[in-house]
Amino acid sequence: MPTSAVVILAIFAQSWGLADPLDRRFQDALIRFAPNVFDAPLTELPDVAVIAIDPRSLRSYGDWPWPRSRHAEAVDRLLAAGVRAIAFDIDFSSVSDPVEDALFAASMRQQGRVVLATFSQIQGVAAGAELEIVNRPIPVLAEAAAGLGSVLVPIDLDGLVRHAPRTSAIGGERIPSLARATMIVAARRDQREWIDAAQTGSDSTLVDFRRAFPEIPTLSYVDLLDGRFDASVLRDRVVFIGVTAAEFQDLWATPVAPALPGVMIQAIAYRTAVAEALGEPVLAAPSLAWVFAAYLLLGVLLLPRSGMNRYARLGIFGGTSVGLLGLAWFGIWQAGVLVPASVALILVASLYALGIESLQKRIEERATAQESSLSVLARLGDATPSARDANGRRGKPGTQGLELALELLGEVVDARGAVLLRATPHGRLTREQLEWRPPHGQSEELVVDVEIAETALEARRSREVMDPDRNHALIIYEPLGAGSDPIGVLIVFCNEGRAIDALARRTIATVGAQMALTAQNLHLIEKLRETFESSIAAVAGAIEARDGYTDQHCRRLAAFSSLMGTRLAMPEDEIRAMELGALLHDVGKIGIPDAILNKPGRLSHEERVEMQRHPEIGAGIVAPVVGLEKTTLDCVIHHHER
Repeated sequence: MPTSAVVILAIFAQSWGLADPLDRRFQDALIRFAPNVFDAPLTELPDVAVIAIDPRSLRSYGDWPWPRSRHAEAVDRLLAAGVRAIAFDIDFSSVSDPVEDALFAASMRQQGRVVLATFSQIQGVAAGAELEIVNRPIPVLAEAAAGLGSVLVPIDLDGLVRHAPRTSAIGGERIPSLARATMIVAARRDQREWIDAAQTGSDSTLVDFRRAFPEIPTLSYVDLLDGRFDASVLRDRVVFIGVTAAEFQDLWATPVAPALPGVMIQAIAYRTAVAEALGEPVLAAPSLAWVFAAYLLLGVLLLPRSGMNRYARLGIFGGTSVGLLGLAWFGIWQAGVLVPASVALILVASLYALGIESLQKRIEERATAQESSLSVLARLGDATPSARDANGRRGKPGTQGLELALELLGEVVDARGAVLLRATPHGRLTREQLEWRPPHGQSEELVVDVEIAETALEARRSREVMDPDRNHALIIYEPLGAGSDPIGVLIVFCNEGRAIDALARRTIATVGAQMALTAQNLHLIEKLRETFESSIAAVAGAIEARDGYTDQHCRRLAAFSSLMGTRLAMPEDEIRAMELGALLHDVGKIGIPDAILNKPGRLSHEERVEMQRHPEIGAGIVAPVVGLEKTTLDCVIHHHER
């Protein structure tokens, strides 16, 4: 399919909302893991603090509900500490002791800065009708409060709270949210126009969970009443009082936490409302212009790929991935726009995965060609390094060609042994060691002085020392490097009485330089293989993200397949091909409608027939991928055969 058609289909998929579930997960991940962009709390309007009715407070004061005179005492202590306003995220719709109610009402009326919560519930009744049950504070408390605020928050289809309405219809009235009602009470007269402007626009707004930072000061209710707190922490703040103990079941899944207390959500919603009133960026859904711009960029970068060589194409794909991720990052953390990028990133990752295998083969060919340059050395004849031995078996990964170079070097300089010590990128020698000894000296031990080797590598200069176990025998330590990168140290154990002339030293240096390049290329090949397999894992992650019932399923299956293949002594190449097949086996679920894939109940016959098509769909998707083994394709097409 032409790239232009793929980009157009991606635009339609994004515009129709087909990628919304995956976009939400992608955006939630950025919000959860990225660093905080708000260095300081808001200052024009008061910031927020939370008084928590936590397990320690419940143990101290006994069964709930508490006497309302206790809340009156809390109000008095908070206002004495200099708070600007108080919001109770607590249900006061039931009548208690009239004396207790009167004390609480008197405290609120005297201060005039307390907002109480209200909400409603919809219940079905006979004949399909619905009944609204309104939970408002009892009249004596409602009349004494400075305002009422709705604590209703909608829950998205995936069970997360992301939105907070500006106002809610409760009992036939439009009630502002608890956060906005509290902001109005706390604001000065000259700040009301900001707040009025912030009430315009869509009634449902996104809670800017980025504003959970800086951390909201939180104080236990029992510490407040016992006077164990620093009043300066609360001074000139708005305080939200609510339950955080798990017994109340007021815990909600959000993008930043799997169980966030409702009072903390209200506090973050307050910071969101204040930021909006001050004209600061807050989270907002993307407009069609954002979607069009993102995919226009994608099309411009991908459309000309047919005229490029494979290296240029891979560079474009990688640059596009980084660019789209950077666009999404910038959009969320600076402009506050939830940029839709999941479809684009999957598209680019798929194209990248298709091309990475061919690039890997080209680099392997280049590495083999560079190893073959050893043949120009004197007395090496026409031997050509190979990745396989005489029996056709592959060498140890990461050592192909290096053993042959050691052998050729030892024969050229007539050495009794040669050793290659590998180094880390930081220049420290590892315990990874390759050795060569002539056939007649296989039992001889080659003792390396690691301290001398490290000195030679650090100074980037050859060292020659006398062999302590042999008379008139040299040991040459040749440091290996590729540019500024340390690769290791080549150690040559010369025979007794063997003269090491300038030609032999140049040969050792030349072979060492070639071995450094070979080792670096082999490392690059392994990295590319890891990148390719990571791309396959990313596709598997996208599949698992779409089908919540099988989260981590593909990765577990790949791990079990590898373990079984190892126990069965299968060839390494076949085990790797089987692992990739396990990661990709369910890729065909991309073509199964969400209504079937995520259906909570049993599938109908027609739905089951449609679900059974996913191996066939998956085989059609992965068949064009260059370099995939037949074993991998078999895993995809046959994984439900029995």
